[in-house]
Amino acid sequence: MNTATPYNAGYDQGQTSYQSGPPGYMPHQTTKNYGCTPVHAIRYKPTNWLCPAIFSCLFCFWPVGLAAIYYAVEANQRSDRNDTYGAERSANCARNLTITSVVIGVVTLVVMLALFFTGAFVMNSNVHHPS
Repeated sequence: MNTATPYNAGYDQGQTSYQSGPPGYMPHQTTKNYGCTPVHAIRYKPTNWLCPAIFSCLFCFWPVGLAAIYYAVEANQRSDRNDTYGAERSANCARNLTITSVVIGVVTLVVMLALFFTGAFVMNSNVHHPS
C-alpha cells in the first residue's frame, strides 16, 4: 500500500501551454539548442574610452583629446557592427591618445607654473628699494 500523496493532489492546473500570438503563430527561435543546453552568443565589447577622451579634450591638450574622441566613437561603432578586432584596435588607440593628452597637459601645466614662479621671483629680485 502506497500512502504517499501525489504532488498538488486535488489541484487542477488546467491547460499549461499557451500561445502569445494568433493561432498558428510560432515565435522565431533566437537561441540554438545543441543537445539540451541552449547556446547564447556572447558579444565582447571593448572598454569605452569616450568619457576619459572628452575630459582629456576639455581639460588637457585638446588637439590630441579630439583625436581620442574620434577613435573612441569609432570603437563604439565598430563594436555595434560586431567588428571586435577593429573595435579593440580603435579602443587601444583612443586609450593611448587619451593618456598622451593628459601627459602633455600635465607637463605643460608644470612648465607654465615653473616659468610663472621663476619669472615672479626674478622680477621681485630686480626691484630696487630706496634706502
